[in-house]
Amino acid sequence: MKRISNNPKMHHFVPRSYLERFTDKEGFLHVFDRSSRSFRRQRPKEVMKINSYYRQEWAPPGVDPNIIEKTLGEWLETNAKDSIDRLIQCPAELTEDDTATLLTYIEMQRIRVPRQSETAKELMRATILRLAPPDAAAEIHAGKVLLTMKDSARFDYMRMIIGELHPWFGRMEWEIFEAESGSAFVTTDSPVSLYNPEIPPPAEPGLALARTFVFFPLSSRYALLMRHPEFRTDSDISAVTVLPDPPDEDSKLSIIHGAVWNSRIVNNFNWKMVQLSDHLVVGESKDVLKACNSS
Repeated sequence: MKRISNNPKMHHFVPRSYLERFTDKEGFLHVFDRSSRSFRRQRPKEVMKINSYYRQEWAPPGVDPNIIEKTLGEWLETNAKDSIDRLIQCPAELTEDDTATLLTYIEMQRIRVPRQSETAKELMRATILRLAPPDAAAEIHAGKVLLTMKDSARFDYMRMIIGELHPWFGRMEWEIFEAESGSAFVTTDSPVSLYNPEIPPPAEPGLALARTFVFFPLSSRYALLMRHPEFRTDSDISAVTVLPDPPDEDSKLSIIHGAVWNSRIVNNFNWKMVQLSDHLVVGESKDVLKACNSS
């Protein structure tokens, strides 16, 4: 009898349940690899996963080294599936639990992907070099001393950043857009991306800047765009004005629903998502992928 393991080795850094929202009628994703400039067609279970990505080999005795993968899969991703459905179909019926789930899910999806992990390692390396004695820093820059960032650094980053982003998401205005018939949204290996018109991709701006947008495709048909209320109330505000920290209090999400984007706007949104991706882009057809790469 074959033993079924409760510890899957391949961990999705973008959830399979989310990727399934972008499949074609046969349940396949069309994948564009920016690194190799190649296209392929795969099932969601085969895409955006890394061997033992969330496994913490250094976990103390009695602590499951796969606890993050299991928690994400068993609670957050399961609950988020229903909450995203309600956000798309009837946002007025979102409960407080839905709101908490969505804020947590979007924050986690922002920080858990490889692109953010690599950014965190680069920031940590820069910090170490800045604080190191000049002689030591010079030897590192010259390659005489090797400075290696361990894999545990990204877990340290996740622990530090959790809880820092969702207050900003909560203060922003949310708008759900539908793609007109004949067009479709794509998603990427960095599905929660930040965009500011004054900081063009592939650079990503700070979330606290007045004209920073949060892009999050919800499915092939719908996308969520978040923006600071100052964007609407103060037309003269600079794109790079740093806003004050959001208040530490619960508030109801401001959600606008019902606008339809034409294919030109959808393709422009998709193009920005592609530029802000690491290297994988997925959609419901090869034509959709080609359209956003040629915008």
